[in-house]
Amino acid sequence: MSPILATTLTIDIVGILVGIVSIGVLLKTRSSLGGIVGGGIKPLIWGVLCMILAFLWTIIFTRLKLLPAPTIDIHHALMTAGMILFVISARSFAKASNI
Repeated sequence: MSPILATTLTIDIVGILVGIVSIGVLLKTRSSLGGIVGGGIKPLIWGVLCMILAFLWTIIFTRLKLLPAPTIDIHHALMTAGMILFVISARSFAKASNI
């Protein structure tokens, strides 16, 4: 394994771990807040999950080539879905602050 591949793989794995911890923190926060604000956290959790799946996709099909790459690369679709969910979450928080 080349040093560059090892570095990028490490970054991908750290990204997955950060995402998992983030989802745990967000779930705990959502349960303690509830209501409208807690509802705004739900799309944020799904957005982070999309990012984790994008990292896993990259590791499995690009970095380590554990499986043959499918004809459709959904990495970018997952990243885009995550960004859309982050925007939806931000709008929910903005609406909640104008109560």
